[in-house]
Amino acid sequence: VWDDIFSFQGVLNKAMQLVVRKRARGEVLNCLRAYLSWEKSLPLDPGIMVSSLLLAIQLCPKMEFQLSERYGEDLSDSIWECILAIDLLCCHLKWSWTHDNIISKELWPVMDQWVKHRKGHETVPPVPDIIVASTLRLIGRLGQIGLKEGFSSAVKNISSIIGRFIQHAKEEDMPWGVQLAAVYALCDLGPSNPLEVVEAIQAWRTTTSNSIPSAVTSGISEVSCLCTVELH
Repeated sequence: VWDDIFSFQGVLNKAMQLVVRKRARGEVLNCLRAYLSWEKSLPLDPGIMVSSLLLAIQLCPKMEFQLSERYGEDLSDSIWECILAIDLLCCHLKWSWTHDNIISKELWPVMDQWVKHRKGHETVPPVPDIIVASTLRLIGRLGQIGLKEGFSSAVKNISSIIGRFIQHAKEEDMPWGVQLAAVYALCDLGPSNPLEVVEAIQAWRTTTSNSIPSAVTSGISEVSCLCTVELH
C-alpha cells in the first residue's frame, strides 16, 4: 500500500510524505523512515512548503486554461497538483493558521490586485486571469477545512464575498474561466450558506450567454439539496 501511495513523483507526493512524517508514530514511523530514507534529510516546515507551492503556481509553465468537457475552462494538471498539495498541508495546519496566513495574507491580496488593475489603477501590476482562477479554486478548497472544523460563520463571509464578486461578472466583462472558477468555489463553500449561494449562482446563470458546463449544473443541484435540508 505504501508503495502505491508514494510511487508517484511530484509535489503532491512530497506533501503527503511531509504530513505522514509529522503524524506517524511508533513502529509505523520507524518503518516509513527506513522505507523512504527519511533519516537522510531533515523534514520541511509545512508552512514554508505551502509558500513555495503558491509560488510554483505563479511560475507554472502551463499558464493557460485547459478545455474540459465537464468543467469548461479548467486549470492544468500541474496547477491542480499544487492546489491539492496545499489543501493537504493546510488540513494538517488547521483552519486558523490557514485563514490567517494563506487566505488573508496571500489569496485575498491577489484578488484585490486583479480587481484594482481591471478598474484602471495604473500603478497596480496586472495579475494573469489563470492565477485569479487558481486563487478562487484554492479559496474554495481551503474553505472546506473551515467547514469541517466548525467555523461556518467565517466561511459564510468568504462565500458572500465571492457571491458579490460573481454578481458583477457581466458588467465587468469578466473572463469566462474566472467566472467558472468563482462559481465552483461557491459550490465548494455552499454548506456555509446554501440558500444565498444558490441564489448567487442562479442570478449569474441568467446573465450569461455562454454554455453552462455540466459540473456547474451538478454543483447547483448538490447545494440545492442542502437548501432543502436547511428549510426542513
